[in-house]
Amino acid sequence: MRRGRRRPPSSVGGTIVSMGRAFLGRARLFRAGCCGAMLWACGAGEVPEEPLQIPEVDGEAWDAHIEIGRPGHRIEIRADSLREFSKSEQIVSTGGVEVAFRGNEAVSTLRAERLVLEHKRDRFGLAGGVVLRAGDSLEVQSDTLLWENAHEQLRIPGTLRVEVGEGREWGRNLTSNFAVDVWSLEAVEGLWRGRDGVMVEVRAQREESRRVEGAQEITYDSVEVRYDGVQLTGPHATFLPETRRFDLSGGVEGADSLAQFAADEVAVDAEKQRLVARGAVRYREDEAELRAAEVEEDRNAALLQARGEPATFVQGERQIEARQLAYSRSERELTAEGGVVLRAGEQELTAQTLRYTRDGQVHAEGAIALKAPELDGSLAGDSLFFDLEQEAGWLRGAPSLRQRELVLSAPVLRFDLVRSRLAGTGGFTLRAEGLEVVAERGAYEADSARVLVAEGVVLEEQDDGRDYHSRLMADSMVVALADSQVEWIAIPGQVSGQIEVGDRHSWIEGRGGQVFMADGDLERVEVSSEADVTHRRAENEEINRFRGQQMTLYFDAAGLRRALVKGAAELVTRLQEDEEVSVNEVSGEELDIRFAQGSLAEVRVGPEIEGRYYPPAEEP
Repeated sequence: MRRGRRRPPSSVGGTIVSMGRAFLGRARLFRAGCCGAMLWACGAGEVPEEPLQIPEVDGEAWDAHIEIGRPGHRIEIRADSLREFSKSEQIVSTGGVEVAFRGNEAVSTLRAERLVLEHKRDRFGLAGGVVLRAGDSLEVQSDTLLWENAHEQLRIPGTLRVEVGEGREWGRNLTSNFAVDVWSLEAVEGLWRGRDGVMVEVRAQREESRRVEGAQEITYDSVEVRYDGVQLTGPHATFLPETRRFDLSGGVEGADSLAQFAADEVAVDAEKQRLVARGAVRYREDEAELRAAEVEEDRNAALLQARGEPATFVQGERQIEARQLAYSRSERELTAEGGVVLRAGEQELTAQTLRYTRDGQVHAEGAIALKAPELDGSLAGDSLFFDLEQEAGWLRGAPSLRQRELVLSAPVLRFDLVRSRLAGTGGFTLRAEGLEVVAERGAYEADSARVLVAEGVVLEEQDDGRDYHSRLMADSMVVALADSQVEWIAIPGQVSGQIEVGDRHSWIEGRGGQVFMADGDLERVEVSSEADVTHRRAENEEINRFRGQQMTLYFDAAGLRRALVKGAAELVTRLQEDEEVSVNEVSGEELDIRFAQGSLAEVRVGPEIEGRYYPPAEEP
């Protein structure tokens, strides 16, 4: 073998080369594959600037060490063997290539099978099982890598794999600095494992990543994220791998196996299984939709919490609005708080809080108001149950039905909107202008505009302006309404009561009958049988008692003005004037008794008259 002379260490372009052994000869360095500057070109797929020529070797060495000094950092290169090409100003290293970028301390390292150092272009390239390590846990694997000193830029133009802690990424065209604390990547696919085993998958067109104090922060463009059965897509995202937190923006869409949603932006904590969507959020599940300014999802609890002015839940024709909505996905149950409004067809319910199940069960509390066209009015109370499917329910907490000036109330009101019926127990009350009907129980039938009351019924009317008061008592009554006013009252059983107007008092007893009203005032009372009425005027001590099988009493503003008695009619009148008492008795088949200013004015007697008159006693 012909040996050349030993050459001293060379210095080219600021590079110091130390060689173990050197030889001078004309042997070709690479008989196949790439050589010199073309080593990188083949790996990168670039077109060579000049035709391929294999230069002659100027020298070679083993266990070589190269240092490249730059302001603020230096590069150390070690390799098993080294070949130098002075004419092309290239150094080719093969076998166990190691590169270290050093500032004050080792920042990042490279390993590869081959390296080409190009002084003319002030760069070097590596190929063959390239491994880049930086920081505590960052590792990048690729087939090729290029470092350009002029721009202090590290590039991997082909495919690569990045491993950081519990995560890994695949992509193309990585660009970074020597510290590998800032880099970009294209065609990204990532897989990250959380401390609780949750896997986060990422796909993106581009990535911008940086490490600050050992923590990584990634920005993605055109990103798709998958975790725990959730898929999110958006134009932009920021990811903190250490905490598995995502922030997506620019219009985000998401879905899991049961629902889809859209929002302006979304914040995700994959480890805590929490997601917060903000800005025009629309969440759809089956036939239901949730709309809000913000929706927070706790996937561990399968709970959605929505906030808005208002937040809205829609299911078919049903719509619930409130400042806060909470929806349990597993229980399929909604809770609403603050300014709650539920609409279902023509029905509208307002409350302070509400609980709704997807099968149409509603529980509401606080300031209840239910507009019920089927009852021609509005229901109110403090507590409500409403079955929307059956259109029936109950109210508690001073419940009432209001129809303009007419109010129906009871401790518990039960309503059936299909039958247009309302019922109350434990003390039922009907109130209109100056009129009140009280009973143990009652029911309102909107279709027939009737109120049926029973057990201890009391009908009372009061007008303080004209010193008027009436009170009728019965076992049961049927109250007929017209334009939310009492029109007439039917009394099927025993009836008794009294009517007072100033100093005029009337006591009524009988069985069966009707009471007729006009513009809220008592117009007449009809007694069907066993009628017995006593009328007294206190001013002159006049007392009139009339009885019969049937009786009709007519009233005006002054009180009783006429009594029409039929069937064994009797009238007894007692009148006292100046200590003189006179008694008059009249009987017949019919009596038509007229009053003026509360006093007996005229009596018309039907056939078969029989009567006695007792004048005042004469003085001796």
